[in-house]
Amino acid sequence: MQGDTKLKVGILTFHRTTNYGAVLQTYALQKTILDLGYDVKVIDYNNEEIYSYCDYRVLYGKLPLKTRVGKIIRYSHNKKIAKTFNKFRNKWIDLSVECNTNAQLQSVEDGYDAIICGSDQVWNPLAIHFDFDAFLLSGVKGKRISYAASAGNITLWEKYLKKYWICLHRFDSISVRESEMIQPVENLSEKKVRLVLDPTLLLNKKEWEKLEEPLGNEIEKDNYILVYYLGKNRALTDTVKKLQKQTGLPVVLLGRQIEGIKSISVPAGPSQFLSLFHHAKFVITSSFHGTVFSILYHKPFLVFGNGNYNSRMNTLLSALKLQSRMIDNESANLERINKVVDWGQVDSLHKALKEKSINFLIEALR
Repeated sequence: MQGDTKLKVGILTFHRTTNYGAVLQTYALQKTILDLGYDVKVIDYNNEEIYSYCDYRVLYGKLPLKTRVGKIIRYSHNKKIAKTFNKFRNKWIDLSVECNTNAQLQSVEDGYDAIICGSDQVWNPLAIHFDFDAFLLSGVKGKRISYAASAGNITLWEKYLKKYWICLHRFDSISVRESEMIQPVENLSEKKVRLVLDPTLLLNKKEWEKLEEPLGNEIEKDNYILVYYLGKNRALTDTVKKLQKQTGLPVVLLGRQIEGIKSISVPAGPSQFLSLFHHAKFVITSSFHGTVFSILYHKPFLVFGNGNYNSRMNTLLSALKLQSRMIDNESANLERINKVVDWGQVDSLHKALKEKSINFLIEALR
């Protein structure tokens, strides 16, 4: 059904969250399917329990005053960022009509020939707030496809195996993002499960550059250390301090301030996020998508482990022979970030994996 038949495809994922990776992977999957010749929209499913980012306990809860003030400041900062995300979605993502309940979702899904669930942690019970019917495509009448689905930590499935078993059996085509998910999903679904790339890796550098927006005047291009981290990490912090001292470069921070490090904190939207990676001298990150864009933009980078969520980074780094860029618990020897990467080899491996991933979509939508 490729090309001239205009199969109608809906994508169900985490497009509304204020998270760089979630929004950019949504755009990338939509563009990839559109480029294959299909009529595609992102289903605007708005489950407020999943997407609510305003915690009213910040304003009204019984928290210490200092804690509340800090949270209010961060909330104000986050609201500014949220506006830039809305701007990006309105400009670059083609949405269906909004639906807020499972009944409304099913009604919208009935208008599509195929629904693709993914990417991101669409099979993580906690991330989807136990909304299994939506993200396991229970009500879908057309083709049911998963693309690069992730569960975060697969052990979270243990209490809900029966639900996953029932729903996964109904899928027409299944692909996942992490290698450790293949066997459990094959056991439950009794279907062949393919390992594919995160959608952000289906686009090349030039395609991402088209979405970039300029950085502020306070940031000198190609002359800063970009730090994008999730959660506290002493080894990461120590490495940033060492690299800043060695190079004398300013630190540009995506995330909370790091104690003891003078930095520029940027309220960046997705387009500025891309520019920050494009023009960084070095990247230090604990984020999967921070890793992805360091690779796509060919940046000297180090990745620091992020607890139970290392699987996706390990899968990617191993596939591209970049395992040496992963740091576990120790402060990094700075020789590792300066070690020359064979980007020709990386690009060749990436190209082969990209072809396999796109072929999965072609076959699934046929």
